[in-house]
Amino acid sequence: QAQAFSTMPSIEEVVHTVLNGEYRYTQSFWEDVQAFVHAVDWSNDRWIFLILGAELIEVVLIIANRCKWERLTAVFLVNAAVLLGAERLNGLARRRWKEFSSQQYFDENGSFAMVIVGLPLIVCQLVIVVLLLREVASLAVKAKTMQLTAQIKEKKKKKGEW
Repeated sequence: QAQAFSTMPSIEEVVHTVLNGEYRYTQSFWEDVQAFVHAVDWSNDRWIFLILGAELIEVVLIIANRCKWERLTAVFLVNAAVLLGAERLNGLARRRWKEFSSQQYFDENGSFAMVIVGLPLIVCQLVIVVLLLREVASLAVKAKTMQLTAQIKEKKKKKGEW
């Protein structure tokens, strides 16, 4: 098992490969991004902006409610439901794309849907998890402080009784 870790590339090497490595159709990650941006008909497919706008609103909601674990949990569950149904939504969009789009973006693999919907939601999920972990850590510190304060008071009370 130690050998498996020694043969693993470093994080820097992985990032360098992702950003600068050779790809099947293009020369780099940045060319892939440019190809994606140029492939989308931004002027006729305004529905994409609705999706991106909804995701922006979600980011604002997450930031505004960063200290309210109940609301973050609700957003997390909604995201999880959307991600769970992403494959079915992609299939529905693949069958009915002519009703709302100027071109077919929805392949069987769900690549476009994953880039436009999946990745932003997964990033939001990660942010929510980090915020919830921060809240748990804060509550644990408060609880321990209260416990130690109670113990000190109890010791002082016992000393006063002797």
